[in-house]
Amino acid sequence: MSVFDPAKFMETPVEAGSTSFEPIPAGEYTAMIDDAVVRAAGDGVVLDVTVLLQAPDVAAKIGRDKLSVKHGIWLDTTPNGGMDMAKGKNVRLNKLRDALGQNTSGWNPMKLKGAGPVKVTVGLRPDKNAPDVIYNDIKAFGKMK
Repeated sequence: MSVFDPAKFMETPVEAGSTSFEPIPAGEYTAMIDDAVVRAAGDGVVLDVTVLLQAPDVAAKIGRDKLSVKHGIWLDTTPNGGMDMAKGKNVRLNKLRDALGQNTSGWNPMKLKGAGPVKVTVGLRPDKNAPDVIYNDIKAFGKMK
């Protein structure tokens, strides 16, 4: 097993690299939840959900090993820092939970990891500062039929 040497890594020359990539085409995909991580963001809390699209033909066409899209969900929280599950709160999260059959009592975000399959609608969004740079967004989650 090799040992990583940060100093050597920083001094090793590399070839010129890509300055752009082809985004995942907009559309509906079957996906699995790869990861779910909560983070503080300013005065709020965000749940970052990473999905892996199950579309090997699309991955091959655009030259990627896997197709992952990260989706940030701003969470409604209570004054004591818990998740606010009152009426009209955490609707985006609960739509994802419902699509996965997880919108039940006793749930926690760890249950998202590895869950699926779930239908996702992927969209395209240009960078507001560089319109030639296109990002992928998840527009919606839905139940598999």
